[in-house]
Amino acid sequence: MGFGAIGSRHSVDWGTLWSAAGYLGLGGFFVVEALVRKRGAASSLTASTADQASTRVIVGASAIAACLPAVFRNAPARSLPDVAAPVGLALEGAGLAVRVWSMQTLGTGYSRTLQADARQQVVDRGPYRLIRHPGYLGSLLVWVGFALTSRKVPVVVGVLALLGGAYRHRIGAEEALLRRELPGYIAYSSRTKRLIPFVW
Repeated sequence: MGFGAIGSRHSVDWGTLWSAAGYLGLGGFFVVEALVRKRGAASSLTASTADQASTRVIVGASAIAACLPAVFRNAPARSLPDVAAPVGLALEGAGLAVRVWSMQTLGTGYSRTLQADARQQVVDRGPYRLIRHPGYLGSLLVWVGFALTSRKVPVVVGVLALLGGAYRHRIGAEEALLRRELPGYIAYSSRTKRLIPFVW
């Protein structure tokens, strides 16, 4: 048996390792949900009509997006440079940090489904000073980072389309509710961006 055969048998499959690391980072998203989100109404999945099915849309899009790296793992799809994987992990970490910051800032006001409480007030501190939906920005960073760890172009495109569309629908539904039910939200909206600081 030649040296080349031995070397190939023991070579590291970096693609699989990076993808596994991406799944671990995505798992961090659900750990954060379990540990940081407040109990009670904030954790409930019972949605009102104001939710406009946005919670179900996000859950469905997330389930499909999580399967994409496995689907395209051995497909003859265009690959990204190797550096995309560590960049993806860094984005996952940044997204988790932004999401935790957002959840802690809003506390019990950070709910799974869309709802407005009569006692609720506009929060414009922490990440909410610049954008109105930093928690969603954190989620999207996690998902984009997860996609990048696969280094597959179709995975990145698919995740962006699925989760980008889902959160755009969610933001539209949420803004309609808050403009209608939350005093001061319209004025707050006039001085902040939705998702990307200084842009949109």
